[in-house]
Amino acid sequence: MYLCNLTYCVDTMKKLLKIILVILECLAALVLLAMLVGSLFGGCATKNYVNNHSYDLIGRQAHVEHVGVNLFTGRVAIHELNVKEDDGETWFASFDTLDVSVSLLRLLGQRVQVRHLTLVGLDAHIIQDSSWFNFSSIIDRFRGDSLEVEVDTMPSNWVVSMHRIRLAKCRLLYEDRPRQSHIGFHNLNVLVPDFTIGGGERTGADLTVDLAEGGQLVAKAEHNATTGDYTVKLNLDDLMLNQLKPYMTNVAGVETIGGRLSLDATAQGNTAHLIETALAARVGLREVDLVDSSQTSVASLKHLEVVLNKMVLSQRLFDFGNISLDGLTARYELFADSSNTLSRLLGQTNAADSSEVSDSSDMSNAADTLPTPPLQLRVEHLALNNINFTYADHTMPTDFVFPVTDISVTADNVTTSGNNNARIRASLPNGGSVNVDWRGNIDNWKQHQQLTLAIKGVRLTDLSPYMVAYFGMPFSDGIFGFTSENSILNSKLEGKNHIDIYKPTLGEKQEGVKPRLKLPVKAALYVLKDKDGKVLLDVPVKGNVDNPEFNYMKLVWKTLGNLIVKVATSPARLLKGMKDGGEELFVPIDSDEEFTSEQLYLIDQVADLAKNDEKVVVVFELQSRPTKDGKSSFSPDRINRTLAQHLSKLGLKKGQYDIHTAQPSEDVAVEGYAVKLKVEN
Repeated sequence: MYLCNLTYCVDTMKKLLKIILVILECLAALVLLAMLVGSLFGGCATKNYVNNHSYDLIGRQAHVEHVGVNLFTGRVAIHELNVKEDDGETWFASFDTLDVSVSLLRLLGQRVQVRHLTLVGLDAHIIQDSSWFNFSSIIDRFRGDSLEVEVDTMPSNWVVSMHRIRLAKCRLLYEDRPRQSHIGFHNLNVLVPDFTIGGGERTGADLTVDLAEGGQLVAKAEHNATTGDYTVKLNLDDLMLNQLKPYMTNVAGVETIGGRLSLDATAQGNTAHLIETALAARVGLREVDLVDSSQTSVASLKHLEVVLNKMVLSQRLFDFGNISLDGLTARYELFADSSNTLSRLLGQTNAADSSEVSDSSDMSNAADTLPTPPLQLRVEHLALNNINFTYADHTMPTDFVFPVTDISVTADNVTTSGNNNARIRASLPNGGSVNVDWRGNIDNWKQHQQLTLAIKGVRLTDLSPYMVAYFGMPFSDGIFGFTSENSILNSKLEGKNHIDIYKPTLGEKQEGVKPRLKLPVKAALYVLKDKDGKVLLDVPVKGNVDNPEFNYMKLVWKTLGNLIVKVATSPARLLKGMKDGGEELFVPIDSDEEFTSEQLYLIDQVADLAKNDEKVVVVFELQSRPTKDGKSSFSPDRINRTLAQHLSKLGLKKGQYDIHTAQPSEDVAVEGYAVKLKVEN
C-alpha cells in the first residue's frame, strides 16, 4: 500500500509539473505575442487584437482592458484580463496586472533574462475531473493532444534567469470533483528574488498563502544549480484538517475529521540524492476528532506535539526530541464478521483512485535489492497523559465493553541501541488500577526484557462476557487482582503470575451457549476458596521465544487449565488431613447397614463438590478383604444401594456419580470406599 501511494504521488507530481510547464509556455507565448503585436501596432491595437481574436489565440473568449508595450525596454504590462470557460459564458480566470520586463539584448548572448515579473490579483477557478482540467483545452491548443513534455537531453548553452518574480494578492479555488473537494487559497503571495536555469547561480523563492478554510502557509527555498544542494523551510499555521478528508483515499470509513495542524519544518539535501534528505520538524495537532461512517467518534485528541531533531530515510534514522500527547480518547472494537475498527477504516479502497495507481512492482523489486541499514530510533522524552481507551469485543455471546481511563505513559532516552525503561499507569472501572514497568532492549529484544504488571480491584462481573464465552456461565460476584513478573534472558522466558480473587461467585449456566473450554471451574473455585472466600493461585510460565510455536497466552491458559483440573479432582485439597494427607479420599466402612455421621460428612463434602460443577463425576469404589470362602465381608448390593439413595437425596444426578465394587483383595488394609473425581469432556 505504501509503495502504491508513493507511486501515485510521484505520478501526480509529474502530471502537475507538466501542466505547470505548459502554462508557463502559454504565458510566455502571450507575452511574446503582445510584444510583437504591440511593437507593430501599439498598445491600443494590441488590446483590440486580443479582444477580437482571443478565440483564435487560446480557444476561449477573453477580454483585456489595457495593454502597454515598450519594445525598446522589453516591457509588457497587461491590465484587467478576463478569460471565460469553453462555454463562453462561465468565468474561468482573471487578473488585475501582469507586468513583465525582458532584456532583449541578452538574447544575442544566448541568455533569456527576465528583469522582473509581477502578477497581481490573479483570481482563478481550477476544476479537476480525473485527468481532465478546465484549462485542458488551452493546453491542448498549444501542446496538441498529449501532455507529454519532450525533454532534450543534449547540453545547451542557453541560460534562463528570472529576477524579482512576484505574485501578489492572488486567489485560487481548486475543485476536485471525484473527491468532492474544494480548497481555497486566499491572499497568495510568492516572491522569487532570483531563479536561474543554467549558469550555476543560486536561486531562491518565498511563498505566503492564506487558506480559505483557515491557516497560513509560508515557505522559503534555496537551490544551487551547480551543486544540487537545496534548503526548504516550511511553516504551516493552523491548517484545518477537514480540508484533507477528500484526499484520505485509503480511509474510506472516515466521515469527518476535525482539528488543526501546525508544522515548522526544514529539509536539507541534494537533488541528486533525495532519499538522503535530512528533515527536522516540529509538528502540532490540536482538537482532533475522527468520526466514522456510523457517526461514531473513533478517536479524539486535545493536543499532540512532536519535535523531530533529525530524520534521514536512507539511514533509517529517526531522532526525536520530545513527544508529548494530552487528552487522547480512542475506541477499538472487534466485530463478529472478523473486522475491527481499523480494518473498517483502512480496508476499503476507492476504486477511482486505485485505477490511477500505476504498477509499483518495479519499485518494490528495486527496493528489495537495496541493503537495509539497522533502525536508529531515539526519543529523548516521551509523555502521554490523560488517555482514555475503550476496548469492545462483539464476537462473543454477550458484548464486552471495557474502558481504561487516565492512562499515562512516560519514558526517557528511548533507543533501539540500548536498554530502555518505561512506565504505564491507568485506571479501571469501579476503582481498579493498572501499573506496568518495563525495562529492556528494543533492537535485540530476545536478549533482555523485564516486565512487571500489576492489576488491582477488577470487578469479576465486568469480565463475565469472557466467562460466558469460554466457560458458559457469568460471574455474579467477586474482585480480581493479578500480578505478573516476566523476564527474558537470552531467549529464555520465565514468568511468575499470581492471581488473587476475593469471593468469586459464578452464576447459572447460560442456555444456548457452547463453551470454548471444558474445565471444572465451579469445582475448582469451590475447592480453592478458603474460609474467608479468598482464592490465591500461582501460575508459573516457562518457554523459549525462539520456538516457532511459542505463544505466551497459550502457555498461561494451558498451565492454568491443568491447575484447575488438578485442583478440582483432588479431594485431599478439600479434606486436608483425611487419609494421612494422601491424594485420595477414603471412607472407611465397618457395617453394611447404615453410614455413621463421620462417613456421611465425608460423602456429603464430595457430593457438594460435584453439585457445584456438572463436569465433575464422583467415583466410589467399594474395597474389601475376602472371607475364607473368598467372598466379600460386605453385602455390596445393599451398601451400594444405600449410598446411591443418599446421593440422590443430596441432589446428584445419576450421571454425576459412579458406584462399583472391586474384587476382594488381601492387600486391602482398611475396608470401605475409595473416592476419586474425574472431569467429563
